[in-house]
Amino acid sequence: MDEMTEYERFLWEELRAANDMMLLNAYLLDDYIDYINAAGLREEFEAFREVKAKQEAATRN
Repeated sequence: MDEMTEYERFLWEELRAANDMMLLNAYLLDDYIDYINAAGLREEFEAFREVKAKQEAATRN
């Protein structure tokens, strides 16, 4: 395999760092969803999302 140039190595490290951050966010989101479900807050969360969507739609119009 050819050795990477300094620029390619830089891009690879940036991609790796971005991927790591996305994985951390995904794990955090998964834990948050588990918490909402375990705490019995699913219905309240869905109601919040519905109200938020209606408010966003009203501000766009």
